Amino acid sequence: MPENRKKPLLFEKYPDLEANIPWIKLAPLRTPVKKLTILEKKLGINSLWVKCDNLTSPLYGGNKVRKLEFLLAEAKDKGYKKVITAGGLGSNHCVATATFCNQLKLKPSAVLINQPITNYVRNNLLLDLYFKNEIFYTDEYDKIPRDPDVYYMVPGGSTPLGNLGFVNAALELKNQINNGELPEPDYLFVASGSSGTAAGLLLGIKIAELETKLHAIQTSFAPYSSFNAVRRLAKKTWKLLAKYQNSIPKASIEQLNFNEDYFGGEYGLPTKEAIDAVKLIKETEDITLETTYTGKTFAALLGFVQTKKKKKIKDKTILFWNTYNSRDFSDILTKLDYHDLPQEIHWVFENPLPDFGLEKN
Repeated sequence: MPENRKKPLLFEKYPDLEANIPWIKLAPLRTPVKKLTILEKKLGINSLWVKCDNLTSPLYGGNKVRKLEFLLAEAKDKGYKKVITAGGLGSNHCVATATFCNQLKLKPSAVLINQPITNYVRNNLLLDLYFKNEIFYTDEYDKIPRDPDVYYMVPGGSTPLGNLGFVNAALELKNQINNGELPEPDYLFVASGSSGTAAGLLLGIKIAELETKLHAIQTSFAPYSSFNAVRRLAKKTWKLLAKYQNSIPKASIEQLNFNEDYFGGEYGLPTKEAIDAVKLIKETEDITLETTYTGKTFAALLGFVQTKKKKKIKDKTILFWNTYNSRDFSDILTKLDYHDLPQEIHWVFENPLPDFGLEKN
């Protein structure tokens, strides 16, 4: 059930943080957890769960709003009127940033670079149009325009400040465990693109005194998505908190497993494992994923279950953190015209889609 939050759980646990760290409420968190009973039977395990961050906000779901509650608060506090960030052509982060910039009357803009084209990418570009995102199309992130009057947000929002959204999310999970909504997970699977979500969770589960092993799944290029990136960002996030609260524990690297086996070699490239995982969870539990992040992460979870001896993990609790937006924009998308996007990206809609075996994703 959503909560009427006045402040993050992180501020409740450490009151000294509130006066020093910017935050603004953008979403009716907390998100529910759900037991995947049909898949449990199919896989031969007894405790498989999903954390439904696809339901973070009715405006645009997914994991990004947790970071944006801190990042956009900083932009507002410092008096910025415009925000610029970056991502692939189908970036969820860029769409989410535009969505919540609109809510705060900030002007959004996004620098977009190439990735394999699917309908999912096309739809997100149309959503950029819908949410009035000013688009710059380029081939490298280092060509992002710099302006001292613009708030610059790194791709994915993965800064120490943004990562606090997932430190807070781990405390949210701890409350749900304490309330009896799910057992404490033995294993938690989450996508790692720019590594901030995983870094925040890694630090957060330590602060929450959970023994959970975090499985961060590579979904983008190294060094942005890597064991070292998660470790480094977790350390930087801890340093930010430690400036104002000296009792905060450091993240435990022993709780981190970083899996590179499901990336597929190219950002946004649909792999067979991801396609199969997306189909399986849709057919069994009616949960919609995509093949860039969540499909690869769920494929890694399935691989983990299938390669472990069932006796060892049959009664272990496994949690899949769904970071995908599930708001249905189909009615809106039919009313949008790609010709209103910058001409240099019209080819995304005019060239035939590559055959990845998932024409509708």
